[in-house]
Amino acid sequence: MHKHVFWLSELGQEDKVLVGKKCANLGEMTKLKMPVPLGFAIALTAEERFLDETGARREIEEVLKEAGDLKDYRIAHQASSKIREILQGKEIPADLEDVIASYYEGLCAERSCEIAVSVRSAGVVSHPGMYETYLNIKGRQQVLDMVKKVWASIFNHRTICAAVQHGLPVAKSPSIGVGVIELVNARTAGVCFTVHPTTGDPSQAVIESNWGLGESVVSGQVDVDRYVIDKDSLKVIEKTLGQKQMQIVPKGHGVAEEEPAPEKRTAYTLSDEEAVEVVKIGLSLESHFNEPQDLEFSIDADRPFPQNVFLLQTRGIVGVKVQSKKSSEEKLKEQLAKRLSRIV
Repeated sequence: MHKHVFWLSELGQEDKVLVGKKCANLGEMTKLKMPVPLGFAIALTAEERFLDETGARREIEEVLKEAGDLKDYRIAHQASSKIREILQGKEIPADLEDVIASYYEGLCAERSCEIAVSVRSAGVVSHPGMYETYLNIKGRQQVLDMVKKVWASIFNHRTICAAVQHGLPVAKSPSIGVGVIELVNARTAGVCFTVHPTTGDPSQAVIESNWGLGESVVSGQVDVDRYVIDKDSLKVIEKTLGQKQMQIVPKGHGVAEEEPAPEKRTAYTLSDEEAVEVVKIGLSLESHFNEPQDLEFSIDADRPFPQNVFLLQTRGIVGVKVQSKKSSEEKLKEQLAKRLSRIV
């Protein structure tokens, strides 16, 4: 019998075809002794087995055959809704369900309590925002239900439209892995780019952060705080206070959007030392993966600095043209030229 579930500590970056890139990178960071929350990964083969053994794959093909022109957004949306309803109505094969549940129970045993987790999609290729993520999930049954919802997201309307646009067979959408990761009690969370994402300057790292969970930053819904850090001196050289109109916080069996208190809206979400610590970790990842990194982090409200900094994801930066790194001599010439221009 194939193994379908793995602790993050069992994985490395070479396992992206097995569990998806996100989970493979989390495993790699765990092996490097970096500050990653506890968690486990469900392999792509688990979803393939679920689709085949429940008969869902055949039912999906029927829905798509009867749907009509999937280039029409409304038809694609209707087909997606029907397919997701089919998948969420199926039972995970009993032995696979028991294995997934036992891993979640193992996480709880590690903390001596029932813990909240995030249930995250993990594709073999990074497609930010394409699949689903569920936060603040607690209890055996809710974890299993959210795993099915993540699996079903390979047939959400975005993925169906993308497949049609690229001429790919929708019924054979590639399966995805699932990460079940302990939820950090986030005071603050955000993203860090180890090169400047706008200018491509390799000597600068940029952090964007907000109160609460990081989804408000990743989604781009909010005007957030921004820090620019010089990578050589490890100094914060620029800070911009965001309006931070909204934060995402755990609530009940999920999350809610709330307006931060007025004093939080006028305060920075990270201390300079926390920002620098995030960049230090980012530089280690940049060196290890040998390319600039786009990483997600969270600051735990219950731990002292620097033990409060946790990594939630890392991937190579895409869509940024990185400038060639200037030598110390070139930088000195630029600084002298600026000073001379001020004198003149």
